[in-house]
Amino acid sequence: MTPSEFDMIRAAIKSAYPTFNIMPDKYSIQLWYRMLGDIEFKICETALQELIATQTYPPQIAEIRAKCAEYMSPGMKDAGEAWGDVQRAIQKYGYYRSDEAIQSLSGPTREAVERMGFRELCLGDNPVANRAHFFKVYDAIIQRKLNERRIPEPVLQKRTEYMLNCAEQEKPSAIEKKVQEETLNVSTPEFIDRLMREKGLR
Repeated sequence: MTPSEFDMIRAAIKSAYPTFNIMPDKYSIQLWYRMLGDIEFKICETALQELIATQTYPPQIAEIRAKCAEYMSPGMKDAGEAWGDVQRAIQKYGYYRSDEAIQSLSGPTREAVERMGFRELCLGDNPVANRAHFFKVYDAIIQRKLNERRIPEPVLQKRTEYMLNCAEQEKPSAIEKKVQEETLNVSTPEFIDRLMREKGLR
């Protein structure tokens, strides 16, 4: 949204909650805009109207972003519906056509099945445990996706950048790899045999 559109959002919050000291200075206004500016104005306005209609206290940035994320995640199935899709895929494709079965699933459902293994789900002898495990994995995936949609795009990009940098720094250097390999080789029978020969024990 543009700065002028954000001014309308700010005015709506202040008008709806006149007794609260919301965004009292230019620094807090800048922070709010930085945290909400990537959201489309109409979505933010509608989400804010819903929050104003249902909440006694003024919504915080996180609440506004969470409500907007709900609007931008249409048709997201609950765990029961997703499990139903998995059961239909098992009945239609079975163990031997697992690739086709996985292709027939979409989004978080497919991701959960790929994590658990479609063949394992087909062969599992405890459907109640499989269902409970699927629910847990699926709900975790949905929660992660919703959380990511709540985070402003610039923050997500920075987070990804920092995580990649940390991953690069944690990679062992060539010297460390050599030390690791030598350490692993210490316990091999060949290494022990060679050492004993060198010491005249064999």
